[in-house]
Amino acid sequence: MKKLIAGFSLLSFYCATAQTDSTKHKTLDEVVITANKFAQKQSSTGKVLTVIDRTTLERNTGRTLTQVLNEQAGLVIGGAQNAPGTNQTVYLQGASAAYTLILVDGMPVNDASGISSEFDLNHFSIDQIERVEILKGTQSVLYGSDAVAGVINIITKKTGSRPVTFNGTIAGGTYGSLKTNAGVNGKVNWFSYNAQYNHLQSNGFSSASDTTGKQNFDKDGFNQNNFSTTLGADITSNWKVKLFGLLDHYNAGIDDGAFADDKNNSIKNINKQLALSSVYSFKKGTLTVNANENFIERNLTDSVNTPPLPNDYDPYFAVYKGNSVFTEAYTNINFNEKLSLLAGIDYRNQKAKSADSSAFGANKTAWERSDMYSAYASLLLKNIYNFNVEAGGRYTHHSTAGSNFSYSFNPSYLIDSRIKLFANLSSGFRAPSLYNVMNKDTNSELKPEKSLSFEAGSQYFNKSNTLNMRATYFNRVIKDVILYNGNYKYENGDQQKDHGVELEAIIHPVSKLRITANYTYVDGKLTTHKSNGKDTSYFNLQRRPKNTINANVGYQFTQNLFAGTGIKWAGKKQDLFYNSATYKSEVVDLKGYYTLDAYVEYKIPLQKGKRNIKVFGDFRNITNRSYYDWYGYNTRQFNCMAGVIVIL
Repeated sequence: MKKLIAGFSLLSFYCATAQTDSTKHKTLDEVVITANKFAQKQSSTGKVLTVIDRTTLERNTGRTLTQVLNEQAGLVIGGAQNAPGTNQTVYLQGASAAYTLILVDGMPVNDASGISSEFDLNHFSIDQIERVEILKGTQSVLYGSDAVAGVINIITKKTGSRPVTFNGTIAGGTYGSLKTNAGVNGKVNWFSYNAQYNHLQSNGFSSASDTTGKQNFDKDGFNQNNFSTTLGADITSNWKVKLFGLLDHYNAGIDDGAFADDKNNSIKNINKQLALSSVYSFKKGTLTVNANENFIERNLTDSVNTPPLPNDYDPYFAVYKGNSVFTEAYTNINFNEKLSLLAGIDYRNQKAKSADSSAFGANKTAWERSDMYSAYASLLLKNIYNFNVEAGGRYTHHSTAGSNFSYSFNPSYLIDSRIKLFANLSSGFRAPSLYNVMNKDTNSELKPEKSLSFEAGSQYFNKSNTLNMRATYFNRVIKDVILYNGNYKYENGDQQKDHGVELEAIIHPVSKLRITANYTYVDGKLTTHKSNGKDTSYFNLQRRPKNTINANVGYQFTQNLFAGTGIKWAGKKQDLFYNSATYKSEVVDLKGYYTLDAYVEYKIPLQKGKRNIKVFGDFRNITNRSYYDWYGYNTRQFNCMAGVIVIL
């Protein structure tokens, strides 16, 4: 680890002392929203936040959102490189997926029927997204339950500035992949709009690994149709309203398990979202009212099980339905240039039901539900002799898990407008999911999981604004962890401890060259409390490497020609493998790996850069590395996508 940190520091020092150009890149101190629910420069907050901007997303048109997230510091997306349609599991700073809250335009979305309520990121296409903001560390004061490790805020694409703008994409690639996108956006007086249709299909490859190459495993294909629309209205000069809707449907072939093919196993997922946002501006601040509803249906079908389920449950089917409603109102008041207040209330309702043909499924034909009410406030002191501090608290009452109070304290200090020192101390919570409490006889007294996290570090901006470096240490303890005990019960009692280091750099040695690099180290253990009074602690961060490195270099050769290359290195890790011969889960070691990628695009301007045609080629895993992210499941070897993007 010390050698990796030293190498990272040398790279940054070299680039910092290289010849610089006066051209500034706005992403070195971008305006962000997620840190405090209002627009502010990154340098003015002590929170750890990463931005994936629209330019980066456009240069990843041939990939999925999770593949892009998988290259960010502190993030591992399990399944990102597996067969299309695989579950996308978010591990943020070592935490399991249940502890990262997904937001769409600042509003939480989740799957109320899932074991951990985690949202399926397969439902979003890069073409629908304006930017992504990743806010790390416990954020329960602002965002409530599940924001224990942080939040990922998907900010949907803006409406247009001209009366009418058309966009379209067609691309094809390996595994018989085809991607198409068509959209229209614009603004006419007080009304604005954006409508996008996306289609993605792929013949795919076998999800399960065939170690012999002779078992004739079938390909697991993928077919997705996605439609989204945004309507905006300027009711008055001070009052803006936005309506967002999404309908996504995808089918994917899946296999029976690690090394186990199944030619008849499939999953069909549907996601419907409807969100309304109202922002009223007044002299001293804003009043925001948000509401959204998120419906998810998952259908798993296996017409001929291989092997059959116990007791000859064959064929097998399962249908899970979840519905989540969220409403909130909050105000941001700027008393003066030094002091502001954010205060709000929110309500969350979740419902779920399921039908499962197996003897072990949770078969609930009636809707199970839970309700959660919260009130929160955060006080911000700004630029008092270069010192900033944010302090806040949230009170939450859950219909089955009782009440909880969370707090946060985030000081930061800016030295000569170039060096920011920051520290964050915050508590958080995660309420039990509906899945956890479905068996009321045994789980009615489940308590929420409670966390305490600490982050500290420094960030440096050089005078010419061509270098941005950040180093962060994080430490998180979660108590009353909810785990399945093997006897059809979920219960509290265990404790999870995670810690690690992140190093990040954005470098512009010259105006046409951009380098980004990050390194993450993470470690953790679970302490299980035994009835005999003895505790057992063990490493449990399966599928999460302790060490990862990502680096990307992009060069603008001409005004129209851009090319870039990237490398990802992930160290060795562990996984759990269920051995059907011994009927036990066994720990297996997975080797480390690297992948090398390349991207090139050529833009043909048609009208002052506003209208253009872009031709691109995206080449991934060029050296054709073979590796496991999940034991017994294939990952993408060399693959590519090439196509044309038109904006008229």
